[in-house]
Amino acid sequence: MQKSYTILKILIILQILVQTTYALDPMYEYRYTLGPEILVPDAFHVGAGFYTRRNADGRLILNTQVGLADEFEVGLKWLAGTKDNWVIKREKHNEKLNWHIIDIGVKFALNPHLTLQADVPLALNKNWDWGGVLSLTRWNGYAKNLSFLSEFRLGFGGAAGDESHVKLAGAFVPNFQIGQSLRVSVGTIPSFSFENSANDFMLDILPKVEVGLKWFRLTGEVAIGILTWDAERYNRYAIFIVSDV
Repeated sequence: MQKSYTILKILIILQILVQTTYALDPMYEYRYTLGPEILVPDAFHVGAGFYTRRNADGRLILNTQVGLADEFEVGLKWLAGTKDNWVIKREKHNEKLNWHIIDIGVKFALNPHLTLQADVPLALNKNWDWGGVLSLTRWNGYAKNLSFLSEFRLGFGGAAGDESHVKLAGAFVPNFQIGQSLRVSVGTIPSFSFENSANDFMLDILPKVEVGLKWFRLTGEVAIGILTWDAERYNRYAIFIVSDV
């Protein structure tokens, strides 16, 4: 009897999660980079791409990153036409309207394999709400063709989401290097809000393929919400082109 009651409780919890989660927390995009990464010293990157969901318009993304000496990096990312109003909470907005968001960030290398990053996302309107995200990212290279990247993130203010003041998120990404120009990874991306856990718990799988060409790198990725109701509607598909100048 006790075993049946425990199983019933687990099923109820899973049902709540399935009905209230959505694919890829918007806070994942609140970074000046195109994804989790550590600092590359003295590098200058420019990137462009877009993402979309089923039966939705594509969203343009532009970013640039500039390495300063060996320990610092600054960057900027522009997300065009997003409907995300998490940063813009001061007024009730028409859901049919699109807003542009820029993210300004800085990264500091605590050591060659550990970085601390701060991001401030800003909505390009007159009444954006304050907010920011802190990220601690670690890289471990265990073999020539295998490495792991792990990330812990803390979002606060408007960046934490509606009805939340603080949000925790993370990432665990094993990377497989195949030859000189092909890299494959399968990341796990969880996020959680203490204040609104019933409606704001997300878990995604993020497979990614990156091809290094002569002048640029081409990346394709899919964010799959494994606890998401009607997941194919919310899964995010993205492609990026990045050049190291």
